[in-house]
Amino acid sequence: MKKSINQSTLTFILNGVSILTLIFMGFALFANSHTRILLNSANEERFNLTYNANRFMNGSAYLTNEVRAFAATGDQEHYDNYWKEVNELQNRDLGVAAMQEIGITDEEQNMIDEMFALSNELVPLEEEAMNKVKAGDMTGAIAYVYGSEYDSSITQINALKDRFLTALDTRTKTRLNALNSQAFLIRVIMSGALVLIAVIQLISMIVTKNGYCVRSLPFATRWAKYPTAIFPPILLWTRILPKSECLWLPFMRQSTN
Repeated sequence: MKKSINQSTLTFILNGVSILTLIFMGFALFANSHTRILLNSANEERFNLTYNANRFMNGSAYLTNEVRAFAATGDQEHYDNYWKEVNELQNRDLGVAAMQEIGITDEEQNMIDEMFALSNELVPLEEEAMNKVKAGDMTGAIAYVYGSEYDSSITQINALKDRFLTALDTRTKTRLNALNSQAFLIRVIMSGALVLIAVIQLISMIVTKNGYCVRSLPFATRWAKYPTAIFPPILLWTRILPKSECLWLPFMRQSTN
């Protein structure tokens, strides 16, 4: 006796699979929404980290430009701008504090510390240059802020800036790429679930309308078709038959049709 599943049982199974798939889609929708939130947060963090990194670096470069301009011209405005940045604006300190609040790695923090240390080494040279300007020694002032010692420190700071920005960009971009891949995978799974539901509903409509049943293929036939398959698709293991050819499974009552 060949084995088959009758119409009502098949409809019950198909509806059950549809419900389970819909529940799964609900979880997938939640996961997709959560991933979108993480993506938005990661984009915002990346923007804020980059903004504050540039704020820190521009603050440092601003001090260098103003002290050099003061040494070259003696213009009091550059002197005032320098000390306003140091005492009031404090873009360097605020930029670093904002990055630390968002979250930076130990490696990134070490590079910031190195840049701060090198920048602090320039302070005595800058103060001496400003004192020289006040004393009327413009040549001496220029020697301090355009000399080899000052230039060497600036070169090291700029190299650290490039390394820091590259590390920051790589880290945040890697996280964004991972979240984008996760979001794409969820969308693919959701699409597959929708297709599965559509196929199940189509089969259910055919079975309900025409009174078909599903008969499993004999084991020998399955093995001949899929000898290496461990879990082949169930639809490839079965045949849809007219109701007149259906017989019940052994654990069900037998049909008289």
